[in-house]
Amino acid sequence: MRVSREQVAANREAIVVSAGRQFRKRGFDDVTIADVMKTAGLTHGGFYGYFDSKEALAAAVCERGVTDSVAAVDAAARQPQGEGEGPGPTSEPLLRQFVEDYVSARHRDGPEEGCSVAALAHDAGRSSAEIQRILASGIRGMAESLSRLRELDAPDREQGADPDFATLCTMVGALALSRAVAEADPGLSDTILESARAHIAALA
Repeated sequence: MRVSREQVAANREAIVVSAGRQFRKRGFDDVTIADVMKTAGLTHGGFYGYFDSKEALAAAVCERGVTDSVAAVDAAARQPQGEGEGPGPTSEPLLRQFVEDYVSARHRDGPEEGCSVAALAHDAGRSSAEIQRILASGIRGMAESLSRLRELDAPDREQGADPDFATLCTMVGALALSRAVAEADPGLSDTILESARAHIAALA
């Protein structure tokens, strides 16, 4: 039976979403095509009707993931300053609000729902130049967006500042290290996150 164009697109989307969640949680190497297709609700044999290889799927996942990660920082820049989750407004800077959410236990413990730049950087370093190119675009995009957050927090700051790679490295590095020791030493894991948040706040 012929599958409609709409169903093909929906199936491809299901594969990308399934792979994205599993790759972010377990890494490229530990996830099989069978794992991805089963979670997507599709048959293993149908995979090659959508992607030429697992590498091609990984590239599609990275493309989607870095786009979403950059969009998350841009969304923080569009949030009205002082808009918090409590009953009244706050004066907390936009960058600090974003960092508090990003460098958090929630994000550490839920990589499948989180930032692809942080979750896939290690795997990308051992992957093809194409996947590294995609991740590089996300790194630049996030650093540029973080710089815009700083400008919004300090209107007197020089506009058009260089991409804020230092803050991005602190955020991503803190997540990576806290995840690396979370099960063996939860206290150290929490301390790493707290220290990173405090360091960025002191520089804001």
